[in-house]
Amino acid sequence: MKALLNTLLVTALIIVSGTLFAASVGDGMYNDDESAKKANKTLHKSVIAMDHIMDDPDNSIPPSLIEQSEGIVIFPDAFKIAFGVVGGQGARGIALVRQYDGSWGNPFFVSLGEGSFGLQLGAQKTDIVLIFKDRDAIMDLGETEITLGGDVGVAAGPVSKGASATTDIKFDSEIYSYCSSRGLFAGMSFKGGVLTYNESVNESLYGMEDINTDYIFHEIETPYNNRINDLIEVIEIYGNEN
Repeated sequence: MKALLNTLLVTALIIVSGTLFAASVGDGMYNDDESAKKANKTLHKSVIAMDHIMDDPDNSIPPSLIEQSEGIVIFPDAFKIAFGVVGGQGARGIALVRQYDGSWGNPFFVSLGEGSFGLQLGAQKTDIVLIFKDRDAIMDLGETEITLGGDVGVAAGPVSKGASATTDIKFDSEIYSYCSSRGLFAGMSFKGGVLTYNESVNESLYGMEDINTDYIFHEIETPYNNRINDLIEVIEIYGNEN
């Protein structure tokens, strides 16, 4: 039975990975210039994703949590699909970490892969924001992957209620998750997401090979470009609404 479950999980991941791979080839992911454009588009969509979540009273992140956080990961338009008992989710997003002076550093690109098993049906696009209590887990992504709910704890985050939002919310989990979904997805599933460092997209955006998280955060002037500046500004705005 265990072998069957593992086979179904791998199949789900292959389905989603194949879909993302085909889409990437179709818009020139493996051309450096085109990949850099795609990276900047993801930065722009990450700003929109933050707006979607912060404008939703049922999902809005308390500004005090953003202010306390040392890291943020944003996946705009994460795609989830399932048929019968197998499914999966895949996305490309960005990760930001606070510098030691409290400002936000340059982002680097990460990928999300997820397989699921259970009675499921539907397709859905979701904007996902993960708020990290500590920076170390994100910084380590350049060298290792992170299993959400395994290597680090993940919990649904407390929600801001506009002007009545409390300012004394504290981190009770290593990561708080927020999402805003579009589409239909029904059923129950058992799932675990895996975060990995997206080397090819980082190399394309920053224009150098073998670039790592330390170099992005500590050696490249922040913000690296206008898209990054826009993203940092919107996060700072939402973190100072108390």
